[in-house]
Amino acid sequence: MKRYLTADDIANNVRMMRTQFRGSVLIIEGSTDMRLYQRFVDDKRCKVIPANGKENAIKVIHILKRSKMEGVLTIVDADFWRVDGIRNNNSDVLVTDTHDLETMLIASEALERLLEEFTSPYKVEALHMSIRQLLLYTAMPLGLFRWLSSSGKDKLSLRFKDVDFEQFMEVQPLSINLKRLIREVKVNSNRHSLNERIIRKKLMKMLDEDHDPWQICSGHDVVEILAFGLREIFGNLDAHHTNEGIIDRSLRLAYDITMFKKTELYSSILNWEEENVPYIVLTEA
Repeated sequence: MKRYLTADDIANNVRMMRTQFRGSVLIIEGSTDMRLYQRFVDDKRCKVIPANGKENAIKVIHILKRSKMEGVLTIVDADFWRVDGIRNNNSDVLVTDTHDLETMLIASEALERLLEEFTSPYKVEALHMSIRQLLLYTAMPLGLFRWLSSSGKDKLSLRFKDVDFEQFMEVQPLSINLKRLIREVKVNSNRHSLNERIIRKKLMKMLDEDHDPWQICSGHDVVEILAFGLREIFGNLDAHHTNEGIIDRSLRLAYDITMFKKTELYSSILNWEEENVPYIVLTEA
């Protein structure tokens, strides 16, 4: 097994690369993001390097900046930065338009392309709401729970990785059972002292507040909910065995450069190139 690469390890790798390659370097969070970004990058003028997480990616850019190395750019997920009021003052660190890269895909026409393949038209018509709206509405309680866990004075630091969506998803209508969600996260986090009633009360209050779902909802959660909805509610025969991995891959494949060009992130990369001549990141295609 490869040992976990630290920010210093990655920074040293970039320095070694620079002895042979004089172009720009794009640091991104992980290998999954890399599969998408590489399609839009000029591979002759820019190398893409995954950093094993957001914190690592940002540390790498700080280390290299102290070394006076030019032409290095980092792209990370916004996560809860905008709702937490965190300002990014580093011009070499860019963030996604929405909560993360997956929600950027969901916000684009890639979703419609996927739905054409996997949905039953008459079942979709019966929903009386667009699937995009339905996904965000359904994912909101889980997104708020993640935010409650990670931000502010609560800082519960609960474990959401590997939660079993089947434990709290409802079919009629598509929704999350809040009580069962809290119980599943509590057990998954091995936090048996967590007061479920207090957490539920806080989440109900947050649900009544006005928050932008594009900044709150996690792309992973939205994709899991979409896979569940396709299997149980509005999918066609091809959707019966869909899972998060299939949906995630299908969205990435459906997302093209024309969609990426509509984002603020794309414009921000162009601005970075203008301010960092002669370094180029994006392909001209």
